[in-house]
Amino acid sequence: MSFFTDAQEHSLQKLHQHEPGYAENLAFLKDSLEEFIARKVAPNAYRNDIEEVFPVETFHELGELGFMALPFPEAYNGLALPFTYYAAGLESLTKADAGFALGVAIHGTVSDGIQHYAHETIKAKYLQDLIFGRKIAAFGLSEITSGSDAQTMATTFRYDSATQEYILNGTKYWITNGMSADVFFVMARDEQGKVSAFVIDKAGKGVFEQHKIMDKMGVRSSNTAELVFQDYRVPSYSLVGELGNGFKYAMRMLNGGRITIAAWSTGIAQGAYEKLLKYAHERKLFGKFLRDLDNTKKELSEMTIEIAASRELYLHASYYKEDKMVAQYAAVAKVKATEAAVAICERAIQLCGGYGFVRDSKIERHLRDALLGPIGEGANEVLKIVVIPRVLYQAFEKKPLTSTW
Repeated sequence: MSFFTDAQEHSLQKLHQHEPGYAENLAFLKDSLEEFIARKVAPNAYRNDIEEVFPVETFHELGELGFMALPFPEAYNGLALPFTYYAAGLESLTKADAGFALGVAIHGTVSDGIQHYAHETIKAKYLQDLIFGRKIAAFGLSEITSGSDAQTMATTFRYDSATQEYILNGTKYWITNGMSADVFFVMARDEQGKVSAFVIDKAGKGVFEQHKIMDKMGVRSSNTAELVFQDYRVPSYSLVGELGNGFKYAMRMLNGGRITIAAWSTGIAQGAYEKLLKYAHERKLFGKFLRDLDNTKKELSEMTIEIAASRELYLHASYYKEDKMVAQYAAVAKVKATEAAVAICERAIQLCGGYGFVRDSKIERHLRDALLGPIGEGANEVLKIVVIPRVLYQAFEKKPLTSTW
């Protein structure tokens, strides 16, 4: 089986087959990216998971291939393709190594945020290197006591008018790419509690420490860090957009991030499903192959349905990424895909019995990785209680049902 499936191709065909360059764009995913994943990513996934290694050189090579540049404008030498191609490619990458793909996804979210909201000086300084993978980006939002409730963050900033610098103090936690990143999109609040965003590097004055968080359950081939700032001074052009609007920018960036996590989760589910399918053709039980048992047929059918639904939802959200309805589409896709991935991975292990429970099966890793999905990029509980209902109610108030039939 390939890392880019026929189902992915058919979904993209439905959306883009009549557009210029479709065949060439599809060939990139089916041939160039497929070959890269098979040669550079998949063979090292098992070892990188065990050793907690993020393959930085592979990241740079993926950037050279042009994958990260797919959705970016031609003004920055990007390929200006619909976000759907990038999301579908991320699914393939995740099937091979979810930890590595998570690092790629977060990098993409930050690069997208810089493109949309940062000062031109920041764009000129970093964006080319980011979209071609020469530099790595990290998103500094979460803290130990501030995750989904991001407005309670404790990291602060103040402005020094004499030197025209912003001074950061505080600690960020659970930061993907935090050890290997060159560019950091950091959120902080002022004395009035208003949140602003800054794009910084490690060349500022003061203390900027990175401490690796070890022994994670899953996504072990991504690196996760604690970032510590003590009177860390950055230039005034590091401010993203307007003062006090950082939280708004972060939430808009998370719409794209939720789409990528939905694609990421779909890739995990697809990987677990395919490994189960292989095992079902090899394992005999009660004189029959596992594949021939009615329960196995039912389970595989249900997995296929869930994966197909997840894929269509994340591609739908990808297609409308710049639309005003994207918040709902992204949240729905993220919730569905992340919860489906956990359920599919659990069932794959159960159906494989003791074999699925040991590391050598290479199935149990998918569950450990999948469990991050419902937590990251906005916990599913928050999306169900806050984000999705808010959009639903706004839509109803705009166009209410005034009579029944």
